[in-house]
Amino acid sequence: MVIDKVRVHKGVFIKRLNRFVCEVDLSGRIERVHLNNTGRLLDLLIEGVDVLIMPIKGKRLRYRIVGTRVKGDEFTLIDTNLQERMFLKAHSMGLLPFLKDYVFLKRNVKIEGEVFDFLFKGNGKDLVVELKSAVYYFSNDKSARYPDTITIRGRKQLEKLKNLNGIVVFVAGHPYAEVFKPSYEDPEIPGILKDLREKTYAIKMSLKENGDVLFLDGNLKVEV
Repeated sequence: MVIDKVRVHKGVFIKRLNRFVCEVDLSGRIERVHLNNTGRLLDLLIEGVDVLIMPIKGKRLRYRIVGTRVKGDEFTLIDTNLQERMFLKAHSMGLLPFLKDYVFLKRNVKIEGEVFDFLFKGNGKDLVVELKSAVYYFSNDKSARYPDTITIRGRKQLEKLKNLNGIVVFVAGHPYAEVFKPSYEDPEIPGILKDLREKTYAIKMSLKENGDVLFLDGNLKVEV
């Protein structure tokens, strides 16, 4: 279902200059654009692929990449800010069954030196919620995976969740994903998630070429 619409322009990906900056051909003009997903994204950001970019109010950059073409008018949703916004919107619309008895309190909660994305409250208790972008897609089993590289910060956050009243939610940003699985690109993550299997959830969302944000599954299958 469509839960929102964002203003986007279509461009052609040229190259990634560094972790946060890419070059895109925007109607014949080479534009440097922001990227806030810190994964490698080697399977998505390929030279010549169509991308959707969204206007931003940056001091140096005017656009940010939010999605990459999959097929036809179907695009991934790789922008982590947009994933967070749509997660909260989906919750407000009652689309997240695992949070149906919880209300959102605030963002960016610091606990014992680690910052987690959200704090919810329900049944008289606070619930820490960490959102992770799972856009690493395996077509052979239609799985969305996390991570696509070594992530020290991710390890620390997930380890900390073991001893907190909290959950981790993976955002499968690929429209064809049917299951979430941990990736062995970071060999420690699968073992950590196995210990967190009762606290692990996944959802799926994607973009259309016209900027429609699709919420496709509020309780995606998880295999850890």
